[in-house]
Amino acid sequence: MEALTAMVLLVAVMAAALQTLTALRHALGSVTGEAEMRETRRIARYALAQELRTGLGGVDWVAGVGDSVAMRAFRGTGVHCAPASRPLWVVRYAGLRRPDPAKDSVLVLAADGVWRVAALVRARPAACGDGARGQAWELSPAVPEAVVGRVFERGSYHVAAGAFRYRPGRGGRQPLTAQILRTAAGVASGVSGRGAGLDLRLAFGQAPSTTTIDSVRVWPREVWP
Repeated sequence: MEALTAMVLLVAVMAAALQTLTALRHALGSVTGEAEMRETRRIARYALAQELRTGLGGVDWVAGVGDSVAMRAFRGTGVHCAPASRPLWVVRYAGLRRPDPAKDSVLVLAADGVWRVAALVRARPAACGDGARGQAWELSPAVPEAVVGRVFERGSYHVAAGAFRYRPGRGGRQPLTAQILRTAAGVASGVSGRGAGLDLRLAFGQAPSTTTIDSVRVWPREVWP
């Protein structure tokens, strides 16, 4: 009788422990899901806001068919700082990263006030007229009397295949967030142009009844990096 009572108690304890473990697992999943949703919102909003603020809609960026936006992704600015023999142009540079001739172009403002696009053929260290560190750029075609150059790469952001993604040039669409978005045909996730800004919609959840839709407007600001 005592053995039977002990066995019953053991089964009850194990059942309670299993129930507690299941509850903890559900709680952990809920916390993880909420954290992933917040991180996805933060990354998508920040990335688009940072990229749009440096360009003009319809010129430097264009919204696609509802799930993407293609753009000149500006990475830095060079200001003329010393005379140089052609084809080199010496600039004082500041930016998010170093110019990369393998993938970068330059939007150049000349003394005539016209912006022109040129390929960045090469970039190497050079000294400005005041002795400060600068860079010598070779552009193709060369831009006479260039004043300012904005380095950019071609890229696009996508809400696709369950995640917010970035595609540099002709490369693949790399995920920037966890794959927790509803992106199949007919669902709410997407990015589209509206006036001077973008409408970003992020739909979370596996079923329409559980979907949480987050919508935010992203406005550009003309501030160079």
